Parts: sequence; C-alpha cells; structure tokens
Amino acid sequence: MKLHLLLCLLLALTTAHAAEKKPPKPMRLKGDVILADDFKAEKLDEKWTFAKGEQAAKFEAAAGTLLMDQAAAKGAVIWRAFDAPVEDASIQLLVKPWTCSWIAFGFYAPGERPGAQRKINIAVTPKGVVAVRDVESQTNLKTANIRADAAKEWQRVAFESKGDKITVLVNDQTVIEFKTELTQGPKAGVLLNLYGGKGSVDEVEVKKLK
Repeated sequence: MKLHLLLCLLLALTTAHAAEKKPPKPMRLKGDVILADDFKAEKLDEKWTFAKGEQAAKFEAAAGTLLMDQAAAKGAVIWRAFDAPVEDASIQLLVKPWTCSWIAFGFYAPGERPGAQRKINIAVTPKGVVAVRDVESQTNLKTANIRADAAKEWQRVAFESKGDKITVLVNDQTVIEFKTELTQGPKAGVLLNLYGGKGSVDEVEVKKLK
C-alpha cells in the first residue's frame, strides 16, 4: 500500500511538472547591456530602491524571481538607477501579474524623485492586455490584446525607446509601434510598479541602443 501511494505521488508530481510551461526565451534585441538581474541571489540587490516601513509595499527575491506585494501600501514601486543616463534604450523582462490589477515598467528621467520623473510606462494585465500609458494623465495611448492568461503564464515583454519611436514586443512578436515625444530624452534608470495585489518579475535586462 505504501509503495502504491508513493508511486501515485511521484506520478502526480511528474504530471504537474510537465504541465508547467517554460518561460518564453529571451528576445535578441540589439545594443549593449547596461543592467541585468535574474534575481537568483539569496537577497535582493541593494541597487534596487524602494520605500520601507510597516505601510510600505514588500519586495523580495524568492525562488529566483522578484516577488512584488502591494501589502498595506497604495501601490508597489521599485527602481534602479543606471551608472550613467542614456538617450535610447530597451528593456525586456518576464512578468506574471498573478493576483494584481497590473504590472508596469518603464524608464525615468534624471531627477530627485524617480516616480515623478516618468512620462510613459508599459502595463500588463492578468488577462493579457498590454498598454502604453501616459503616466501624468493615467490614460492609455495604445493597447494590444495578446490573448494570453498572463496571471498563470510568464510573458516576456520588451519596450524599445529610440528617439520618438516606441516599439513593444511580447514573446518576440511586435504588438505596438507608434511615435510620441513622451519617450524622448535622457533616461536615468528603470522603474517597476504594481497595483492591486501581488505579482512577479524576472530576468530584467536593459540595453543601450546604438
């Protein structure tokens, strides 16, 4: 009987592992890497900055990913500065907004308050809607439906900002292209934020475009 139960348990674990989809492969974007983090260290790199305290959001490196938890805060915001500002850049990362309204990411301009130095960001919802958002007006400039269950499966999303041109790719497919002056100017770092619950981010990579 014990042997039978053990075999059933091993079969269940094997089936669950086989059913788990692997994350999409990294996209081959041009440029020189200026920031990369796969969150495999035991602790979150201290170069990532976020508010701390009882009423603050929670961030931790867990199981090789960045876990973001809004907790008692009004939102979850974390950022990391570049060694030097760049004009044109791309960022790609894995996102899984598993119990939140959305996960967003983008660049911020030089200034004392990174959260206030953003003009646009890219938001991903659990139902697979990807949007380029005007941060000041909180409106969507452009959207695309990738028709994926982003709450359960990793989506690899990339955002390229070159001059006034924006390109958004999901799992190596271009889903949004358009032009706006909001994406122009020096970029001092990358900022990630989440609203309405918990989510995960992994394999963040930023490149300086040539």
